[in-house]
Amino acid sequence: MKSKNKSCWSKLVIVFILTATMALSVALSSLPVFAAAPSLTVTNAILVQNVTPGQTITWPMTVSIGTGDPATVITVQLEGMTQGSYGTLETLAAAQDTGPYTARPFITIDQNSFPLNPGDSQIVTATIQIPQDVGAGQRFAMITLQTQPVPGVGVNTISEVDVPIYLTISGSQMINTGTITSLTTSSITTGQPIIVTTAFENTGNYHFKIEGQIGITSSQGMILDTIGIPETTSNIMPGLTRQIITTVTAAGTLSPGTYTVNSSITLSDGTPLDKKTTTFTVNAPYVPPPSVGTIKLDPASASTVKNLDNSVSVNFPQGAAVVPVEVSIQPNPNQLAAFPTGFTAASTTFAVNGLTGLLAKEATITVKYSPDDLSKAGGNASKLKLMLWSPATNQWVPLKTKVDSKATTLSATSNQMGIFAVAVGTASSGINWMIIGIVAVVVIIIALAAWLLLSRRKPRQKPAKR
Repeated sequence: MKSKNKSCWSKLVIVFILTATMALSVALSSLPVFAAAPSLTVTNAILVQNVTPGQTITWPMTVSIGTGDPATVITVQLEGMTQGSYGTLETLAAAQDTGPYTARPFITIDQNSFPLNPGDSQIVTATIQIPQDVGAGQRFAMITLQTQPVPGVGVNTISEVDVPIYLTISGSQMINTGTITSLTTSSITTGQPIIVTTAFENTGNYHFKIEGQIGITSSQGMILDTIGIPETTSNIMPGLTRQIITTVTAAGTLSPGTYTVNSSITLSDGTPLDKKTTTFTVNAPYVPPPSVGTIKLDPASASTVKNLDNSVSVNFPQGAAVVPVEVSIQPNPNQLAAFPTGFTAASTTFAVNGLTGLLAKEATITVKYSPDDLSKAGGNASKLKLMLWSPATNQWVPLKTKVDSKATTLSATSNQMGIFAVAVGTASSGINWMIIGIVAVVVIIIALAAWLLLSRRKPRQKPAKR
């Protein structure tokens, strides 16, 4: 009877193990398979050329992927080229690319798609036939090359390379004109800077960079503040409008009344383009934000700039700057755009001004997160992330952030300065925790069943010594 019970118990344990193993297999098979983006590279990835009416140009581009990449299909698409309101290059579908400055109608590509095996390359050639009646100024287009999803893979990431095309019609008149289409100010809130937005449209036929100046005057004509508008980091294409954001911090308290904002825009060489004025009203005494931190950044030494209450600091290592430059930290209450999917805004936001290019060495940004930041993260500081606004891509970029909950600080490194903000990361990690839980339970069942099976076995009796 005892032997029979033992046999039944052993069979029961075996059934448990087989069932658990099958459950584990099903759980693991339902986990998504991820594929990394192929390392797509393209030579001759920009075309800038002077052309003449009737000229034919061929532009070969060599497209390749790495030896460790999966085989993929490359698609090639000819599109129009435009810019976002802050200067980033964007593609424009053929149906919308009907403006006078498009080069797309006289460009052809020798292939629309082709397969690539690991380590292989393929030449794609664009042929550009300039019409005899092409006109004056510039023409633009964009060629987009993109990898396609790998079949049989649950989650794919793709690689894309955009090839911008800039054609200047030789011998034609280049018109550099523009107009300020609007000039607006943010709401006047005590303790916050005044944000002035200048919308400037390129009304000429050639792209160019601009700079300028913002001035604030009282109703009595007293100049209260003057702020320079630095040269734009990219050219403004003809027919398009650029938004210029300027942070104004008054030198002292503003009494109730009406104030005038003057915005003047020039070419980089100082040639005037346009001026515009607007007014704002202060209904109650306006107190500007605390004095900003300012330093003279010297390439020969390390420097640290802090704001007045030491809640934000930026440490620049020796050699970070190429030439001496004045750097300051200012509050920045306005966010230029929504955060990317998976992130929501917290409260802290600021700007590090004075540096328009990339640093030679990365600086360390340290931010003391506020109680409101923590509250928006549900009390979980590990969800907080530093974000950097990128004018080049017209979007917020999450930085690799170190969280120190004891010091209540966030820190990150970057070789680019500009507008920063604290955000709450809500993006899913991509892990299916239900499946992970099933796997964990199954593993525990297998281990427990095996232990029970082994524990019920009686140890073999050693023969007695004679």
